[in-house]
Amino acid sequence: MKTNLFFFSATGNSLSVAKDIAARLPETQIFSISKVFNIEMDLSVDNIGFIFPVYFSGMPRIVIDFINKLDLDNSKYIFAICTCGAFPMGTLLQTQKQLKLKGLTLDAGFSIQMPGSYLVKYGAYSIEKQNDMFTREKVKVETIIKMITKRQKNKIQHNNFLMDGIGNFAYRSMLPKFPTLDHNFVLNEKCSSCNTCEKVCPVRNIKITNGKPNWQRNCEHCLACIQWCPNEAIQYRNQTINRKRYHHPEVLVKELYRES
Repeated sequence: MKTNLFFFSATGNSLSVAKDIAARLPETQIFSISKVFNIEMDLSVDNIGFIFPVYFSGMPRIVIDFINKLDLDNSKYIFAICTCGAFPMGTLLQTQKQLKLKGLTLDAGFSIQMPGSYLVKYGAYSIEKQNDMFTREKVKVETIIKMITKRQKNKIQHNNFLMDGIGNFAYRSMLPKFPTLDHNFVLNEKCSSCNTCEKVCPVRNIKITNGKPNWQRNCEHCLACIQWCPNEAIQYRNQTINRKRYHHPEVLVKELYRES
């Protein structure tokens, strides 16, 4: 039984989950959505999985666009996993709807809590809290693998009707603003022209000019540029000053480069 896992990850959480599944599920390959977005994929496999973070109670734009361009059929067992700092809200129901528009069925949808990474609002969790979440993630992965192996249909995980509705309103309000939120990024004197921000940006929204990053107003608002800057030279207005950065301790930045 062959499985293709397509992940989107800015700080490594979703990549870590993909790795954990691939390590325990035979004949599984993982692919970065940002790397294969414009590549025609061989989809002659039994299972297709999508792994991605929750952004403002919904799906990242790049994941929606990727799913819409895939040529799939209903013979596949399709599952999705969203990683979130607290609640999945209606994110997986949104995934279900996106697939349904293509005549496809989401057979199972799971959420996994991982350390939050929205630096605009808060800094990194304590190491103790992170480690506790990593431990619980591995337990949840084992349950998910058992269900995938059996190709078992599962109720799509989400919150209650009220929370889903609130989350959907917040998502629809914020999503159109994402591309131009990059005007809030500021650069300080610590920039060493290392180009990390350009390489890790999943949507080619950063171009280096005279050794410095310039944002192009097509932002995914994933904050990978801020989280991975080795010198903390990038800030979001003055909201991220002195906030501790986060990226998964077992993921290297080069694993998230848009191009190898």
